[in-house]
Amino acid sequence: MIKHLAANHRVILVTFNHGSLPSPEQRRAIESLGVELHVVALNPIVAGLASVRTLWTRLPLEIAFYTRTEFRRIVDTIFDTESVDIAVSFFMRTAEYVRERRDVMKILVAEDCRLEYQTRSLNASKTLLQKLVRWWETQKLAVYEPNVALDFDTMTFVTKEDIEAMRSQQPRGMYALLTNGVDLDRFSFDERCSHRRGIIFTGKLDVQANHLMATGILNNILPLIRQQLPDVVLSFVGAKPRKALLAAAKGRASVVADVPDIVPYLHNAAIFLHPHEGGSGIQNKVLEAMATGCPVVTTKSGLQGIEAIHGVHAMIGTSPAQIAEYAVILLKNPELRMTLARNARLLMETTHSWNHVHTQTEGVLGLRPPAVIHHLHVTPSNEPISARI
Repeated sequence: MIKHLAANHRVILVTFNHGSLPSPEQRRAIESLGVELHVVALNPIVAGLASVRTLWTRLPLEIAFYTRTEFRRIVDTIFDTESVDIAVSFFMRTAEYVRERRDVMKILVAEDCRLEYQTRSLNASKTLLQKLVRWWETQKLAVYEPNVALDFDTMTFVTKEDIEAMRSQQPRGMYALLTNGVDLDRFSFDERCSHRRGIIFTGKLDVQANHLMATGILNNILPLIRQQLPDVVLSFVGAKPRKALLAAAKGRASVVADVPDIVPYLHNAAIFLHPHEGGSGIQNKVLEAMATGCPVVTTKSGLQGIEAIHGVHAMIGTSPAQIAEYAVILLKNPELRMTLARNARLLMETTHSWNHVHTQTEGVLGLRPPAVIHHLHVTPSNEPISARI
């Protein structure tokens, strides 16, 4: 999105980088997109301690975590010294830095409805601590999020479901659909079925939701599959697997960590297993699997924001037993896998190409190149800046 906007407009990017400032090489990689870059190092320990402000302020925990004085100073200086026409806050975590500005068009790329996300996560929480934290966030977000909506000209979400969830909170807000894209060249389509073997799950394996899905596959789904296909191979491919997953997978599945490219693994797998529960927004890992021709078995929430039909683009299960049943059907039926793969790829080309997303972006911002417009784009980051390219 930044690269597309910078092709015809001046873009000033202000972003956090967790832990430390980026290296010169990392800075050059971002600046090569055509932006003027300002980076604030975010110490997660300090930011975590600062989140205690949630106890006496209106700020939810995740907003307090990202509300830092140095970041605000940079944003205010840019507003005071530059002619900014459009301010884009990426994620609600950066809304505090621009929401009170009255002399500029403001867009909040919210991605998902945070109250909806935290409510679903609360219902899916397994421990008392998780439940308490999620409950607290829902209480704070129920007040904070509807107020934020009125301070922006438009809030964008990646799914219609998130828009409806937000509209139920704040019917007076302005909302638009701005979906996520997948690089169709990088995630190329491979229609060969004969060489594909086994099951794959991908993702950042240190993320709680992904860790829970991976352990759920191991404990609740894989045993059912192996009752009919005892030799099936399961692979978890992704960054930073937790020690608990490594221990649980030993002798049962392979864990491939920190690979330079996920695409070959998707090309080689017969199915992508994704027993998603809770949360909101859109699952980028599902977009990537569909683009590469790796048939997907998931849940209804796993396909939120993706116009996929059961039995046409993917298989949609409602329980571990049903997910296992569909996995066995696909593993035994290469022709059905091929049909789903082709249909899913066409769906990605039609609804999730970056050209499609860029058209949506220009519509939200009211842009038609080559208009000369300055932008201030502020964004947080949960990972090193090099990983966000």
